[in-house]
Amino acid sequence: MAARDQLIEATADLMRRHGVAGTAISDILESSGVARRSIYLNFPGGKAELVAATTRSVGDTITALLTDIVAEPDPIMAFAEMWSAALSATDFEGGCPVVAAALGRLSAPEAAAAATEVFDEWRGLIERRLLDDGVAPDVTASLAATIVAAIEGAVVLAEAAQTTTPLIQVATHLNELVALHRPESDDTWSE
Repeated sequence: MAARDQLIEATADLMRRHGVAGTAISDILESSGVARRSIYLNFPGGKAELVAATTRSVGDTITALLTDIVAEPDPIMAFAEMWSAALSATDFEGGCPVVAAALGRLSAPEAAAAATEVFDEWRGLIERRLLDDGVAPDVTASLAATIVAAIEGAVVLAEAAQTTTPLIQVATHLNELVALHRPESDDTWSE
């Protein structure tokens, strides 16, 4: 694996566990196993540039997963299950690095801007699915924003409580909300 990729992977893991402010260059170097000069060769802007690149990289990865998820019969529950698996795999120590980037605006404004773009991509994917399922166009943008916000909020609650229960509860109620906006004859999403 190239040094750039090692740095991004290590930074993503540290961001999801400690947030942007809690992710120190020394920790990134220790976790990645690369030489200090590799950071400045690959990211001349230092930590801020590295965190922004990490946010974009992780965002792209999750967007690719979400692209497949929105094609599922119950995309909301599939989204919640994706996060449940990710949290369980880290013993609830690793939340969403995109949320970490959004919350780290003071120390990494470029990363927060990248997080905004990623969230917009996720909302766009969900909005298109809602439109395809017959939800009225005047509702899809706000409904998609509600879904992303609720699932990401449930990730935070699940991490804090060390249980996936909030994700399942939120997904269940989001499906009920979507059902209110679907054409009555459409049973595409779980109810």
